[in-house]
Amino acid sequence: MNLIGLGEIRAALDGSWLLLRNRPEGMAFFDQSIQGFWRSFGVVTLLIPAFLVARLTTRKLFFEQNLYHPDMFPNGAYWFAHTLGLAADWLTFPIVLAALALPLGISRRYVPFIVARNWTSLLASTPYLVVYSLFLLGILSTELTVILLYLLLPVIIWYSYLVTRIALQASPSLAIGIVVLDFVLTLLIDQAVGHLWG
Repeated sequence: MNLIGLGEIRAALDGSWLLLRNRPEGMAFFDQSIQGFWRSFGVVTLLIPAFLVARLTTRKLFFEQNLYHPDMFPNGAYWFAHTLGLAADWLTFPIVLAALALPLGISRRYVPFIVARNWTSLLASTPYLVVYSLFLLGILSTELTVILLYLLLPVIIWYSYLVTRIALQASPSLAIGIVVLDFVLTLLIDQAVGHLWG
């Protein structure tokens, strides 16, 4: 399997931006072959900076809200559980949807959809990365950070809906159902991660 190159990253970001603007031609910017499908899972390596900043932000929020004392914080368990959670979150939904693809009648569009979903996660993570970084730098207060994160959530869900509907060529109801499935799986994994380290 070939490594992801800068050209592919630029093309995928262009396609992701077009999908955010509800423009189906954005799909043409992704490699929708089987090789492209497997390579798109490598996008998780590009998400590592956002992952690290997010986890550092969460830890700092715990300290500021006096939920943990820095000297008593279980750093090893925290990072292990969240790394495991990242892998689980990245793989669980594609596996579950693969099992449901035939009954849902989306087998033909499954590969293009997963490719688009994986790649658009890079653009979707960008505003979070900005907010987390500003908080860690002391530019944003705890209260403003929490508010911004809540405000970002419906925007990201809407983006996920657009990607799902366009990539799967699905009806609004089917697209909503798949977005809800994805969201619920993420919540369940997050809950399991919390129990694992906390």
